[in-house]
Amino acid sequence: MQILTPIPDAFLPDAARLWCNAFAPRSRQAAMRADHGIAAVRWGQVVGICGLRDAGGGFPATSMRGGFAFRAAPQTSDLVLDGLVVAETRQGIGRALVMAAARQAAFRGHPGLRAEVRIANRPAMAFYRALGFVEVTRGRFGWPWDGQVAVLHLPVDD
Repeated sequence: MQILTPIPDAFLPDAARLWCNAFAPRSRQAAMRADHGIAAVRWGQVVGICGLRDAGGGFPATSMRGGFAFRAAPQTSDLVLDGLVVAETRQGIGRALVMAAARQAAFRGHPGLRAEVRIANRPAMAFYRALGFVEVTRGRFGWPWDGQVAVLHLPVDD
């Protein structure tokens, strides 16, 4: 498996499709920023994608978080995981993507990684905790229908 960032042009459409199917299924596929994503590629196929968000924006080239109902989580100097999705679970793909994101955070001068996870998403909460993320706060962030969201933090090494 290869972990690629920025995402090469040849893999960007498939990475965008995988991300959009998981996080924006009702919207038309948005243009994505290759430098704000990490792709896991196996045998020429995108098998995982991790979006990254910082003060300059996220993986989608235009914000998909606008609107009167969306509530942003508190600001951070961390590099934010802007959606993580894998084609097959329990294969080490998610872990590899998060470790690559941690390297990117350190390289870009961020003190850590941040994940914003719905409390009801127990598999995701367990995944991030197993990687060493700790909860720093929780609230009703994101869309109203998302429910309670935990803000998780993982410090990175310089």
